[in-house]
Amino acid sequence: MLAIVANRVPDPAAVAAVRWRMAQELFEHCAREDLVVYEQLIISGDAAAIATAWSYRREHGGLGEMFGRYIADWPVVRVGREWDAFRIATTDIMTRIAGRILSEERELYAHAERVLKRRAA
Repeated sequence: MLAIVANRVPDPAAVAAVRWRMAQELFEHCAREDLVVYEQLIISGDAAAIATAWSYRREHGGLGEMFGRYIADWPVVRVGREWDAFRIATTDIMTRIAGRILSEERELYAHAERVLKRRAA
């Protein structure tokens, strides 16, 4: 998506296709993560892992809602008309999603690895 909005020339068709795939991936990721990672951390008995899992689980709904609002706020017709504003909005939401991913990798998955290693031992 960032590559698309890096162009000065609007490409609403490309935006629509990529955004649809991103929405599918985001919602599937959230559902899988909720079932696999959060549930395992919550039942782990590890206080730090449990607290982190609950915190991330609460924020997850917000991430999906935020992306849903972004899509609703930017129908394809508006994308073509207000390309420069769309580029800014897209960069902002991609930065937020990237920050969330980085945070999960650093904090959430670190707890998951620790809990799994403890179970294996």
